[in-house]
This record gives sequence, structure tokens and C-alpha cells, in this order.
Amino acid sequence: MALVKSGWLWRQSSILRRWKRNWFVLYLDGSLVYYQDETQRDMDGRIHVKYSCRDVRAGRECRDVQPPEGKSRDCLLTVVLRDGSKTILCAESEDDAV
Repeated sequence: MALVKSGWLWRQSSILRRWKRNWFVLYLDGSLVYYQDETQRDMDGRIHVKYSCRDVRAGRECRDVQPPEGKSRDCLLTVVLRDGSKTILCAESEDDAV
């Protein structure tokens, strides 16, 4: 599968709202897959952006989210899925978020 972009992002857990750093890979088919680390051996989850994503909010649009300590609100991303769930991410920089 063709890779579009990969790198580290912070992901907020849905239950305890803790931030965890994961290795993310965006593939050409629209799959956003996240792993425990860059070896890509242990997949933590997958989002089918092409089919499941309803909206993506960035930066100041993520009003109800507190970024990880030391990170700017401008680095936040909220992926809203068709089933109503959300995946909340934080990039290392504003450029990475874009």
C-alpha cells in the first residue's frame, strides 16, 4: 500500500483522556493507521478516513480539548467520525498538523 505521510502524533484516550504518543501512517487509500512505535509491529487502531470521516477540526476549532502539556492549541486535530465518535490528536508543530 502506498504511503502518503508518517510520523509521531499524540492521541487522547477516549476513556481517561490521557495523551499517548503513537506512530501514525496515512496511506493513499485513506487509511490512517496508528501503531505503538515506528516499527509498525503492534497496530493500536485504524481510521478509514475516506469512508468514516465526517469532519476534521484543527487548532482553535478544537474548543473542548486541552492539548498535552507544553503543546500549543494550534497543533490540535479532532477527527469526527460518521458514528459520532471522535479521535483527538496533537501534532508536534502547527506545520505537522496541517
